Amino acid sequence: MCTIIVTIRSVLWYVMSLAGTLMILVSMFTDRWLEGKLTASSVSSLEGLKTSVIGVVTSVSDNNLNLLDKNIGLFLNCKVPEGKKFFEGECIPDWNNIEKVFTDMNDEQYPHAWRGAVLCFVLGLGLMIITDLFALLTICCRSCICCSVFTVCGSVQSFAGILFTLGLIAYPAGWGSKAVTDGYCGGRSSPFILGDICSIGAAFWLAVAGTVCCVISSSLAIWAYQSTRSMKCEDRLNNGDNCICLP
Repeated sequence: MCTIIVTIRSVLWYVMSLAGTLMILVSMFTDRWLEGKLTASSVSSLEGLKTSVIGVVTSVSDNNLNLLDKNIGLFLNCKVPEGKKFFEGECIPDWNNIEKVFTDMNDEQYPHAWRGAVLCFVLGLGLMIITDLFALLTICCRSCICCSVFTVCGSVQSFAGILFTLGLIAYPAGWGSKAVTDGYCGGRSSPFILGDICSIGAAFWLAVAGTVCCVISSSLAIWAYQSTRSMKCEDRLNNGDNCICLP
């Protein structure tokens, strides 16, 4: 029969893991990574003019009077979902252009560094979702074959944290791309330097917070495992308890 063991440490570990996953997920589908302005260089090309017009129309539909504001996320081309939004700045990638992003290796259209950032975040997010699912099993199943589920999940979360960190480093490395510097920053940005027109958006800091939560949760995994192997827990197991809740 399954013995259920729940401790404050294991709950804290799971909550921290879930919080990190949700923060990264929300930040990826937000166009608030970079906040720029509409300038003369933004409409110097046909694609830039098209993007600028779409941005103005979106601002009007959102009752935003700052028509010169021009925000961008991980993806240059994304669609604002129709109907009620789940959060401010929600923007879904245009799936028809996803393949083009990774096949058309033109840095002037989409920064190479951002391609790497997207891959890092997608892979890291996938790993975090897997560990969140396995974390639910630790209530009843705490070991698998030869290893602790806590230890395995903690190791995977550490790797995911590294991927997120690489993604956060790769994103500012792409600020020097022509698509970013001319389209959003008035020609004044360069790798890791934004200039005086662009500024870092809230979604980037949300991704930073999610990465921190991911790293912390990887450290809490061992702490949570130790709480399920404590003397109090062993005494309750020896007494035949099938449902154990410990502080």
